[in-house]
Amino acid sequence: MINIKLRLSESLLSLFRDSGTPRNEIVLCRTEPGITVQEILADQNINPLLVPMVSVETGNGHQRINRDTVLREDVVLTLYGPLAGG
Repeated sequence: MINIKLRLSESLLSLFRDSGTPRNEIVLCRTEPGITVQEILADQNINPLLVPMVSVETGNGHQRINRDTVLREDVVLTLYGPLAGG
């Protein structure tokens, strides 16, 4: 088993709050190695359209990864919701 720690960005948390389904900022998952980020999102009932970017914590900060990335060890993922600016 591996441990996955999900951190939900404020933009993603705002979407959940606005839809009436608030979430915790930190979600802990325990799963089998070989799961993809996409499968983690499905397991947590998070629509992938709400998560345009995912990063994994590394020794040097954060590295952007794809949703089809296979997870084989304990990791901390940050899920970023849509951003807008001007």
